[in-house]
Amino acid sequence: MCTQILQESVLAGRSPGDAAFLETRATVLRACLDTVAAWIVRSGQRRALCELAQEGRLLSDVGLTREQALLECGKPFWRR
Repeated sequence: MCTQILQESVLAGRSPGDAAFLETRATVLRACLDTVAAWIVRSGQRRALCELAQEGRLLSDVGLTREQALLECGKPFWRR
């Protein structure tokens, strides 16, 4: 509800083109934030996987070999 009130106050007295521009900008911002959030999660998961790679028995519980784990945790956070 607060978001709707804010949007209405921002859009008051503006042309429809301005509204489309603001919505596009918000969509792009949301996509950027989602991407950064995914990078943070992926980085943490890979860091944890590197720790698991040190313990062979833990990796077997997950169903990975040490080589697979090291290959995955060696990737940069921005790669899938």
